Amino acid sequence: MPKKVGGKLFYTAEEAVQLGLTLSQEEIAQNEKIFAEFEEKRRAAGPAPEGKMPGFGGRFSDDLEGTEFEGWTRDPRTDKWFDKDGRPAYDEDGRRITYND
Repeated sequence: MPKKVGGKLFYTAEEAVQLGLTLSQEEIAQNEKIFAEFEEKRRAAGPAPEGKMPGFGGRFSDDLEGTEFEGWTRDPRTDKWFDKDGRPAYDEDGRRITYND
């Protein structure tokens, strides 16, 4: 009997097989091939240019693009954010700093 949690149905492994909800070996092999091709492209992509977000291009490369945070960068060593002009974006208490330019 499926269990309903948060509006979703969860089946046991046996129920899933009985209902045909599992992937065939061919589907599993095809998915593994797709993931392997993706990993190959990811490894061959190399690092992103300095000051750019890593990614493959297109709309999924920079989540900040087109927002008020466009051009912001994060220093991975200190985990601090800087605005597009290189100024600190947050104070010591974590409040956003607004500059009147």
